[in-house]
Amino acid sequence: MSAFRLGGWAAGSFAAIGAAYVVTLGFAVARFGLHEPIGDPQLAIMEVLTLLSAPALLIVMAAVHEYASADRRIFGVVALAFTVVFTGITSTVHFVELTASRQLGAGGIVWPSHAYAAELLAWDWFLGIALLFAAPVFSGTGSEAAVRRGLWISGGLALAGTMGPLLGDMRLQRIGILGYACVLPIVFYMLARLFFRILPTAPRPSQ
Repeated sequence: MSAFRLGGWAAGSFAAIGAAYVVTLGFAVARFGLHEPIGDPQLAIMEVLTLLSAPALLIVMAAVHEYASADRRIFGVVALAFTVVFTGITSTVHFVELTASRQLGAGGIVWPSHAYAAELLAWDWFLGIALLFAAPVFSGTGSEAAVRRGLWISGGLALAGTMGPLLGDMRLQRIGILGYACVLPIVFYMLARLFFRILPTAPRPSQ
């Protein structure tokens, strides 16, 4: 399987997982409202979806690095490096929450807590930076331009979400959720289509 086909499947999978996450989040908000912590079973489903999305996102960024032309490869390297850190943090948080924390009777990610702070460091800060660095890899027009703009928007919104934990007002963190839960799955759907159009032996459009 070529790097771009694998990246396309991973991007499509992330988009599907993102859609499932938004639906689950909608049910959670309907049940718990915007001011109460989300509980099980919706929380457990969201955590499983997050665990599944992290490796998919990492594979996508590896494909983005492979897609980069020689003069833009530094952007792909930095994006991939920050995504590796992001994947490690969020996977650790949710594995611990789904296993040890629940068995100890302390499950649930609420603010303020160390687990939630680590989670926001991953999704708002490290992922936001990764997306902003991935954007310049796509320097062309048409589909590349759409992907580039989408990465700028989702990355910028994710970084803006850090204002929530920094200022202690978690309503501001919803800006970040908009970036990676709503915008990013759409961007990755477009990216999947872009990757699937590339033949394994064809030169990359960015070169």
